Amino acid sequence: MRLIVITFLFFSISFSGSAQSFELWSSAGVKYKINKKIHFSGSFSSRFRDFKAKTIFPELTVKYKALKWMHLSVDYRFVSKRENNGNYNGANRINFNTKVKNNWDRLSYAMRIRYQMSAEAGTLGTYNSDFDRALRFKPEVSYDIKKSIFAPSISVEFFYNPNSGLYGNRIDKMRYTLGTDLELDGPHSFRIFTRIDHKIYDNNPSKFILGFDYQLSLNDILSGNSKKGEL
Repeated sequence: MRLIVITFLFFSISFSGSAQSFELWSSAGVKYKINKKIHFSGSFSSRFRDFKAKTIFPELTVKYKALKWMHLSVDYRFVSKRENNGNYNGANRINFNTKVKNNWDRLSYAMRIRYQMSAEAGTLGTYNSDFDRALRFKPEVSYDIKKSIFAPSISVEFFYNPNSGLYGNRIDKMRYTLGTDLELDGPHSFRIFTRIDHKIYDNNPSKFILGFDYQLSLNDILSGNSKKGEL
C-alpha cells in the first residue's frame, strides 16, 4: 500500500507542475450482467475546471463477450460542453469499442481500440479530438495485489485523427494514466486515477486530471454476493 501511495504522489507532483490547467473528473454509475456474455451499464460523469462544470454527460453502454479474451461494446453519450461565454453546447457521441485482454498470474495486459463519432464537429478549421471523429488506441497493464483491495494500472492512449486535410492522418493527442481500482466488500467499486492529457498541436497542450469513479453492481445486490479485500 505504501509503495502505491508513493508512486501515485510522485506521478502527480512530477507532472502537475508542467500542466497548463487542472481538472477534476468524477463519475457514478451502475452495471448489470444479463448473462455470461451481455452486460449493461449506465453512468453520469462531470468534469470540473476552475470550480465550474466544464463537461457533463450521461452514458449508456452495452458490452458483449465475443471470446474469452475479447469484448465488443457500444457507448452512447449526450455531452454538454461549457463554452467560454458560459453557455453549454450539446452533442450526441457514439463509441464503438473492441478490447482484448490476457492474464499472466496476477498481471493483466489489454488493448482497447475505439472509434468515436459525434453529431457535432469542431469549429471550421479546428479539430477537437474529444468531439470529432477519432480512432483511439489504449494499451494498459494492471496488477492485482494479493490479499489487497488495490489493483494498480498504467496506460497510454493515442488519439488519431482519421480525417483528410490539413489536420488529418496524424496522432493529435495522448493521455497518460496511473490509477488503482479499490475492490471493497459488497457491490461497490471505486477507482482513483491521475492523468496527463497532452494535445500535441495546441498552444496550451497539457492538463493535469484527478479522477474518481464509482460503480454499483446490481447483480451483487440481487444475489447478495460481495467482493472481499484487505488493506
